[in-house]
Amino acid sequence: MNETTQESTIAALLRDEILRGQYREGERLPSERDLAERFGVHRSTVRSAVKRLEQLGIADIRPGGARVNPIAEASLDVLEPWLALNDPPDADLVDQILDTLNGFLAHAARVGTERASDEERASIIAILSEMIDSAPSERRRGELFAALSEKLVAASRNPVLALMRHSLRTRYSNLVIPDSRRRSTPNEELAPILRRLRTAIRKGEGDRASDAVYGIITRIRKAIRSDLERQARTARQGASQ
Repeated sequence: MNETTQESTIAALLRDEILRGQYREGERLPSERDLAERFGVHRSTVRSAVKRLEQLGIADIRPGGARVNPIAEASLDVLEPWLALNDPPDADLVDQILDTLNGFLAHAARVGTERASDEERASIIAILSEMIDSAPSERRRGELFAALSEKLVAASRNPVLALMRHSLRTRYSNLVIPDSRRRSTPNEELAPILRRLRTAIRKGEGDRASDAVYGIITRIRKAIRSDLERQARTARQGASQ
């Protein structure tokens, strides 16, 4: 294992220990010497690994050693490993991520609806019509949601929204496109809200489009949270047997 790989491995292990709460906020991490002995590496390797924690924002290197920062001060890059700590992912953390996504998508719906050209509006309506009329499979519905958000963001003429959408989709699309274990919101439950969204898009009513998108994602959040909690109970029961 080369030095760069060692640095990455050590940084990932320490990062996960911090995210699990093994080190409290403000607590000092073990010294370079102690960590070097623990991992069987040179102190310079440990120093570089801890520097990676500082770059993530979860540790602060000070005279006398590195101390743990509040998670709220960390970069968004910690969310993916934080989610991966548990299988299934922590329901509260997933719900908080989806709550944030909800606000972003509702805003994109409002702005995109108000600024869309006739051609863009027709394209968005076609996506919604397929979602309403064809009872798509779970995976296809996820693809249609992705296409819908892409069209709305493009119609917004806001490049910052486009950058944010790309980043969020790259990181968290698996939360909205369920895996094979997940039960999600039935099509018939979403259809009435999708119809309201289609009408709002057709009429260029941004506020109503925003409200409809917020309602859609809220129902998806509720279903995903319920299913993650069910999976967690099943896992606990299996571990206790």
